[in-house]
Amino acid sequence: MMHLLNRTLYLNEKKGLVVTRDGPSIWVKEDGKAGWRIPARLIGHVIIIGNVRLDAGTITLFTDNNIPVTFLNKKGNEVALTVPYNHNLNSHYEEQKSILVHEERVEKYRQWLISERRKIQLKVITKLSRKVGDVFKSNGFREVDYSDFIKRYVSVSKNRWYHVNSIISSYLMEMVLRSIISADLDPHIGIYNRWHNFGMALDIFYAMEPEADIQTIQFFKTKKANDYLIQSSTGLRLTEEGLRDVVQRFENKKKFTQRLIDNVLDGLFEIMRYIRTLPETKINIR
Repeated sequence: MMHLLNRTLYLNEKKGLVVTRDGPSIWVKEDGKAGWRIPARLIGHVIIIGNVRLDAGTITLFTDNNIPVTFLNKKGNEVALTVPYNHNLNSHYEEQKSILVHEERVEKYRQWLISERRKIQLKVITKLSRKVGDVFKSNGFREVDYSDFIKRYVSVSKNRWYHVNSIISSYLMEMVLRSIISADLDPHIGIYNRWHNFGMALDIFYAMEPEADIQTIQFFKTKKANDYLIQSSTGLRLTEEGLRDVVQRFENKKKFTQRLIDNVLDGLFEIMRYIRTLPETKINIR
C-alpha cells in the first residue's frame, strides 16, 4: 500500500510492491496496477512499514534531497532511520555540547524540557476533560497524575495500546527529526537523552509525546478500532484500513503538530541563549 499525503510518502508492505529510482524521481509499481512516478521534490518525509522492496538508488535519492526515511517493522516499532550525511558540524553543535559540561546548565535545560512536556500534557488533558484541565492548571500536576488520567481513557489491553501508540510515535518522531535538521541542530547531541543516538530528537520527542497519546485514544474511540487490529503469525498488526485511519488522522493534525514542534524549538533556542549567560561551573568527573 502506498500513500502520498501532505508531502509524506507512506509505503506499507504488500506483495508485488516495488520501488525503484528513476532519475530525480521514484517509480512505484504494484502488481495489477499502473506504475506511479513521484518526483523527489514533492516528498518531504518517507515512512516505510514492513518489508518493502526498494533499490539502494532510492535511498540515496532521498538522502541527497534531505529527506529523512523511517523504517518500521510490522509491529510498528521503529527499527532504523536514515538522514542526510553532513561531515560539517551543525551550526548549533557547540551550543548544544556546552550545556553538557555545566551542572547548572544541565539542570536549567532539564527543567525547561519538563515544562514543555507539561504544557502539551495540559493541552491533551483539557481536550479530553476541560474540568480536569482547569483543576490541573490551577493546582499543578505531576507525571503520575498525567499517567493516571490517561489510563481512564485506555479501554484496551496494553499490547493493543502499545502497538498503535508506537506507530503514531514513530510518525511523530520523524516529524521531530526533520524539524531538528531543518533548524541546523545536531540531532545526536541530546541533554536529557545524553549518550543516545538521535539524543536531541529524543529530547524534543519527550516534550511532544502526549500528542501521540491523544491520537491513540482517538483511534480507539472509532467504531471499527477492534476490527482494525488483527492477530497474525508475527503478532498484532494493523489492517490496511486501520493503517489508513491512523495515517489520515495524523495528516489531518499535521499543521497543528508542526506548530507544537516549532514552539518547542523556539523555546529551545531561548533556553540556549539564556544558558550562555550562566556561570561556567564545570561538572566534576570522578
